[in-house]
Amino acid sequence: MVVNRSQMERTVTHVLNKMRVPRAEVSLAFVNDDAIRQLKQRYFNLDEITDVISFDLGKSDGELLDCEIVVNTQCAVRVAARRSLDPAAELNLYVVHGLLHQLGFDDSTEEQSSLMHQKEDELLEELGFGKVFGI
Repeated sequence: MVVNRSQMERTVTHVLNKMRVPRAEVSLAFVNDDAIRQLKQRYFNLDEITDVISFDLGKSDGELLDCEIVVNTQCAVRVAARRSLDPAAELNLYVVHGLLHQLGFDDSTEEQSSLMHQKEDELLEELGFGKVFGI
């Protein structure tokens, strides 16, 4: 899958502006199933493939968000095909999801997950992708 760098930059900038983040250093890494499985094993001791992992790089505070979002492009293509979506929309969903985690959103309970996914769809609609998660 070819990643549209300028679209990714627009997505990150849009989320940061909408969430009123004053300063940020955001690194995006686009990887395959094998690479994300290795990261999941190394950092979470889980042998599984996932769609996105986000890491706080340690300098985050009230003034600066410093993070890395690792996105699985193979997963985006697979899930998009299954859901009849544009793979770019699915990929942008993963970027938004990772950023929201770094901004304090959680999806560990049904209520928190619902709020997070509503925010994802709101942001993705504003970016022109429409609802991606909630369809």
